[in-house]
Amino acid sequence: MAAFVPPLWNKLGNSFKDLIEKKYNFKNAIIIKNNVQADLTLESTAYLGDHFGDFSGLVKTKYKNKDFGEFEGEIETTGNIKGELKASKLYDGLTVVLKATQKPTGKVTAEYKRENVSTTVSADVSNEKTVVEGTLVGGFDGFAVGGQVAYDTNAADVKDYNFGAEYAQGDFVATVKTSEKADKVAGSYFHTLPSTRNKLKTQVGAQLGWDLAAKKGTLTIAAEHDVDETTTGKAKIDSEGIIAGVVEHRLNNPNVKVALSAQWNGKQPGTTPDKFGVQATFGDY
Repeated sequence: MAAFVPPLWNKLGNSFKDLIEKKYNFKNAIIIKNNVQADLTLESTAYLGDHFGDFSGLVKTKYKNKDFGEFEGEIETTGNIKGELKASKLYDGLTVVLKATQKPTGKVTAEYKRENVSTTVSADVSNEKTVVEGTLVGGFDGFAVGGQVAYDTNAADVKDYNFGAEYAQGDFVATVKTSEKADKVAGSYFHTLPSTRNKLKTQVGAQLGWDLAAKKGTLTIAAEHDVDETTTGKAKIDSEGIIAGVVEHRLNNPNVKVALSAQWNGKQPGTTPDKFGVQATFGDY
């Protein structure tokens, strides 16, 4: 049996999080993505705002080096600059991540994963404060449990602390995790349904989030379904009445992926979506 390496703290619950967040984009955009070389990718994005002629954009570069790790840089037309350097070849199981912006702010994180244990230590530095965070997750045979503590060194105060547990077996993942000093707790499950249609799949999930201070809960249900090899649909609804959906279709000539996203408030009258976005991605998507 292969050794079980538990996920990092920030990966707990990611299966359901991806189900309700990925592909939902309510901005109108044209994206051009090119694999210039096997280890270099360039991506340019142009956004159309709410008013005609209101454009913005960004250019993103990603470089992978088999002997070191990878670098990702991003420049926006607003002047914002982001950079991330990930060194994953320094030591077996160790990854060091350095993030920086033009503000200036910076964050350095050391991630270490080995059999039955995953841990991180990070320092998030800005002009106003420095936050040091530590996480630890342990587990075996698909079961993982862990916690997180963040400390503001300027205020000499514990900024955040949380706990979580996850069980993953095959195509099923169940997670319980707290946030905001354990004032909020969320329990979720994610399941990939078996399919006999090649690589086509259907994913379903649900989450119950509970705010202990407000004594209020929110139930979210979501699903993603591959209609065929070129078309995928996603939908989600929560107990607050928010309904959203995405249809993604891929063409071969021209090589483009088109995604239409919309969101409605079911408690409000009318059928006009509150949010709507169309994205077209050309090239090596």
